[in-house]
Amino acid sequence: MNVPQDHQAGTDGQDPHAEWPAAATDTPDGTSDTTTGAEESADAEDETEHAWDSRRDLYRHIPGIMLGHSARTGGSLVGGDQHGVSGGHVYGDVILGGSKVEYHIGGDTEERSGEIPRSEVEALARNFVYPPGEHDSSRPDDAAPADGRDDPDAPWEPGSPFAVALAGLREHRVAVLSGPATTGRRAAALMLLRAVGSRSYRALDPALPPGRLVGELREDCGHVVADFATTAERPLREHHIRALSERLHATGGHLVLVVGPHPVVHGGVSPVPWQPPEPAALLAGHLRNQDVAGRNVDELLALTEVRSVLAHHRPVADTARFAERVAGYARGTVTLAELGAFGHYAAERQVREWFDSADHTLHDKAFLIALATFDEAPYPLTAELSDVLFGLLQRIENPGEPARIPVFGTSSAQRVEQALADRYQEPEETEWGPVLQTKVQFRDRLTAITLLREVWTGHPSARRALVAWLRRLADDPRPVVRTRAAAAAAVMAEADLPSAMALLIRSWAADRRLRARLAAANALALAHHLGAPHVSRILADWCTAPDHRLRWTAVRGYALVGDAFPQEALAALTEAVRSMESRGGPARGWSEERDDLAQSAAALLLAAGQEAAARDDWDAAAGLWGALPPLARGTTRDFVLRAMVHACGPTDGPAGTGRPLLLDLFARADPKPGTDGAVLRHAMAALWRSVLNDPVCSASGLNTMRQWVRAAEDDRGAETALAELLPLLTASNEDHRRLAYLLDNLRGEGDSARPAVAFRLRTLLSASHADARSSADAPSR
Repeated sequence: MNVPQDHQAGTDGQDPHAEWPAAATDTPDGTSDTTTGAEESADAEDETEHAWDSRRDLYRHIPGIMLGHSARTGGSLVGGDQHGVSGGHVYGDVILGGSKVEYHIGGDTEERSGEIPRSEVEALARNFVYPPGEHDSSRPDDAAPADGRDDPDAPWEPGSPFAVALAGLREHRVAVLSGPATTGRRAAALMLLRAVGSRSYRALDPALPPGRLVGELREDCGHVVADFATTAERPLREHHIRALSERLHATGGHLVLVVGPHPVVHGGVSPVPWQPPEPAALLAGHLRNQDVAGRNVDELLALTEVRSVLAHHRPVADTARFAERVAGYARGTVTLAELGAFGHYAAERQVREWFDSADHTLHDKAFLIALATFDEAPYPLTAELSDVLFGLLQRIENPGEPARIPVFGTSSAQRVEQALADRYQEPEETEWGPVLQTKVQFRDRLTAITLLREVWTGHPSARRALVAWLRRLADDPRPVVRTRAAAAAAVMAEADLPSAMALLIRSWAADRRLRARLAAANALALAHHLGAPHVSRILADWCTAPDHRLRWTAVRGYALVGDAFPQEALAALTEAVRSMESRGGPARGWSEERDDLAQSAAALLLAAGQEAAARDDWDAAAGLWGALPPLARGTTRDFVLRAMVHACGPTDGPAGTGRPLLLDLFARADPKPGTDGAVLRHAMAALWRSVLNDPVCSASGLNTMRQWVRAAEDDRGAETALAELLPLLTASNEDHRRLAYLLDNLRGEGDSARPAVAFRLRTLLSASHADARSSADAPSR
């Protein structure tokens, strides 16, 4: 697209928010990454992107939660609990924000351990759910466990993490249980001590050095050290383990050390990774001892609202709290809506704990915000851009001190664990093809959106840095970065539309650069999916605005989200065409404004058709396509025919390969007379005839038809669809001669031979035309 070079960034030539950071921000080292006006104009002039490509990239690079119903705000926190744990008893690890219990030691004379009441352990045992074991296919089902000491009537399964840890505890009297802080690992440690016969329990200070633990052991007692930190500077060595085992054998005690998921243990015993049961099993276990007013537990677990909450990975303690809610619903004290909103409640509490925590540095919080923006994206990208945000936040919090970024600081595994997230490998789509990447996502899928809402509405002092950061991301050369900037702005628009529009979206929409305007269109499209109000009104107002940049943004916005309100979108695009013609044509330097409108209409038609095919409900799509043939005359004729030609181009494969999407839509629509599918097929055929008979569009239409026929060479489904479509395009002898000539002279790509599919379609076309002429002549005979 050719973009004019004589327009300023705003409608009045001024930035409406000049006191906020400009779109080009400084790099963390203090150097500016701005470009000159001439460079910016040159870059803008070279930019172009087809509307369907914009739509494809948008939905390729956003996390799935953005389009799900659960992404929408679930209201305020449930039951009035804003912070902390309230009501009833919660058993398991109650860890807020992933932080650990702090023990403040004043001197060596202080107690370094404390008694855990036996009643607390027994109450925990009533709700504890043992994880399943891994079935060993090489061992008969009735064979004894490998250690030969498990009770066949025990509630734990052989081969499970619990059984493995228990075997080690019985042998060495010391076990190391590793895992994330939210998996109920402390509760598991106490159950291990109970299983080996402990009758008294003590909690040891996790700040004790490994060599000092021996001195704190008591006779005939079960000991647990929760959140015991092992690092390269403070590893747990073999001699530590052997000394502990020796003393415990002598005193008749046992010890379970609870460590993180990446412990540093050198010899002695191997850490046992703790994996909790599935959420549904945990919830069922807690409900066993709840008053559920006689309701069946399986019936409660089958509730849609319950299954929705259990679908997200969350801390074990949250599942315990949720059990209280479910029991309250069974008794009639909690509504179904409150039950369904628990996921948002838990995510909000977690996020607030993070931002309120003194244990999380500004660098940690910048990483959390970046991870929320790049959830399900490559980890290196998240880490890189979180450092940029940290530099911007540091200028606000301590402007006199430069941001010091630890180049080799906390390991990636620790950073991800602290954020209650998981790493995984998955191919990332690039312009060269898929590339395997290490990605990161929050365990609770609601966390990312909740965190962005909280930082935007709950911490206004951070807005200046966030705006500068997102503006920089929106101009990044990487599509995924630009798309995620728009997605973050969409979340902020859903939470506070006026501020997000004023500080981000409108300034993007009025920018000379296509990247910025596309960010605005993407943000509005995603904001609508998240439930933000008035998006359709904003697009309608901008679609006929005097500023051509706002018009472009709105028109592209309809390509991205118009299928959510298709009739309204088509009416707005049609009105924009009439408005443009009444102005005497496109704005100076924007000669392709007509084509932009047509591209968006084409994307709208394809998206509406794909939605209809997916739901097998063709009513809305048939109404949309049926409205187009009457518009193929007068001032809107060129717009409609261009839209049809553009709709014929996209395919279901990379780089134009695969089946054309429009041909696939024709194939999937029901051809039975009187159905909505038949209405769509006949409207599509009518538009095809108009294109082929138009002196301006005919050449493009014939070229597209050649591509369709070539695509059908190795696609029998596409060939069948063409065999049904071509007879509908021969309403006259001239139509028949045109298509017959095309099929007779068609050659393959890079091949002088005529494709076999062209022979078959030519034969079918002749037979169909002969039958049609015979039917037409029958009355005269």
